[in-house]
Amino acid sequence: MVRKRILIVNNNLSVGGVQRSLVNLINQIKDDYDITLYLFSDCGEYRKYIPPAVKVMTGPPLIMLLGLSQKQTKSLGLIYFFIRAVLVVYTKFFGNQFPLTILCSTQRRIHGFDIAISFLHNAHEKTFYGGCNEFVLKRVNAKQKITFVHCDFLNYGGNTARNREVYNHFDRIAAVSEGCRESFIKAIPELESKTYCVYNCNEFSEYKVKADINPVEYSKGGLNIVTVARLSEEKGILRAINVIKRLVDEKYNICWHIIGDGAQRSEIEKHIQMAKISENVILYGNQENPYRYIKNADIFLLPSNHEAAPMVFNEAKSLGVPIITTNTTSANEMVKDNYEGIVCGNSEEEIYNALKRVLEDSFFILRCKDYLNKQIYSNEIAVDQFFKLISEEPFKNDFS
Repeated sequence: MVRKRILIVNNNLSVGGVQRSLVNLINQIKDDYDITLYLFSDCGEYRKYIPPAVKVMTGPPLIMLLGLSQKQTKSLGLIYFFIRAVLVVYTKFFGNQFPLTILCSTQRRIHGFDIAISFLHNAHEKTFYGGCNEFVLKRVNAKQKITFVHCDFLNYGGNTARNREVYNHFDRIAAVSEGCRESFIKAIPELESKTYCVYNCNEFSEYKVKADINPVEYSKGGLNIVTVARLSEEKGILRAINVIKRLVDEKYNICWHIIGDGAQRSEIEKHIQMAKISENVILYGNQENPYRYIKNADIFLLPSNHEAAPMVFNEAKSLGVPIITTNTTSANEMVKDNYEGIVCGNSEEEIYNALKRVLEDSFFILRCKDYLNKQIYSNEIAVDQFFKLISEEPFKNDFS
């Protein structure tokens, strides 16, 4: 039996939820399909997890600009550093449609695939980021073209007329949760019939193995909270620092361990210093093995203003750590309230109430841990959803 040839396009394999989801999916389906991975930049910490059987393609240097930060572009030479800087400035004033068109056109048209998948959704047009959707539509010949949505489309900042128009030209849209699907359909209701739910895949056995490698032992007698997240505005870190400050002032013994880095780090550090809670909120930066920090925590906290379908929920649950999350797009779908943790209101006061509840109910964490440790975690549903996604007859594709 001839296996379907699938081309998957992404910007890079740097640390991030989309990249981790991509790697996990590839490892789940690698034996069922002939997979080629096209990366704008063949770099990133997750590159080592791509199995040898998967062919990896990269494009010409100008395409690489879409997969590198400005700092990383220096490795290509000053001319590329300068070109990217100019395109970033142009994008801020005029949008990214022209830069994306020019950069993608440097890649000769790719042929010979049954299915082409854009795995990364677009950002706002004034951001020099993305391009996978345009690349698949304009530079790849395939019988069927699919795009993934890893965001709360209504609220993530890229719900624009141009982006909505681009999605009309795909045969299938795969949202990574039912909540993400509902958000996308509210934004573009005419695409409901070809928008599917395909859950993220997880490497549950890997989480457990890595969690047992030199696991962090936290001090006893207090509440140890862990967060693994990008340090950016939508994650709601600053408002949660206010909550921790309030609880510390009320004499609760509490320590929040934050793993991750991002654009908001310096602002977060200043906020911690001003609140005088440096001993209660600790930043560890990016860690190659975040699971060793999660394993012995009492609570996993995600205080986001908006979220899609965070992979860290399943990571924490599979390690038996209860979750406190704000009620974002997929929270109730992914966290069973009162059993796997708490889904609280999306406000500073509700985060405070949730943590206060845990602090005052000495058995809550034990009940949740007992429930979580009895569950079976697998990718069966996610893989089945993917199989169904690509087994459908293709729609007419008229994008040019």
